Amino acid sequence: MSETRRNDILSAAAVAIAERGLCETRISDVADVLGVSPALILYYFPTKATLLSEAMMHLDRLFYERVRGRLEKARTAEDRLVILIEESCPGHADAVGVPDTWALWPATWEMARHDQTLAEARARLDEAWRDQIVSIVEDGIASGEFAQVDAKDFSIQLAAMLDGLAIAAMLGDPTIDTNRMSAVARSFTRMMLKSGI
Repeated sequence: MSETRRNDILSAAAVAIAERGLCETRISDVADVLGVSPALILYYFPTKATLLSEAMMHLDRLFYERVRGRLEKARTAEDRLVILIEESCPGHADAVGVPDTWALWPATWEMARHDQTLAEARARLDEAWRDQIVSIVEDGIASGEFAQVDAKDFSIQLAAMLDGLAIAAMLGDPTIDTNRMSAVARSFTRMMLKSGI
């Protein structure tokens, strides 16, 4: 399969799942987005779990491609963490016609509980995300910008906080919108990394 066709299918899967929800999305819905037969989708992705895990990895690659330039231009480690926090807020579309990855994460978590392949893909994505945070924190410690902290522990704390706040924001919690999510996460980051608590 050409890389372009593969990416088209993965993007179509993300769109269909974001619109209908994982449980309600059929392979034929993904095919309809592309205007192809369901048999073509099944030829390349034999199960919905396989399609979902590949779609999540595809969206994750798009996420990092989109933010890489911003991260490279950031002058400080704190600025880089702020970029990651802002980009983690629900509502950032990865590309035209491709939904925010937050539209797929809850479905991924639920399916990963019952599908080993998806569980492994989810674990790889989470580990890569925390490794990105660790790298930035270690750079900040080395430059003297941040206090001495355990970068791995901090990455777990920040990632868990962002996950929880994002779910509340996605569900329309009246006290946690994306602006509040970003502000709370930035405040936590400054408190932990500047004081070394």
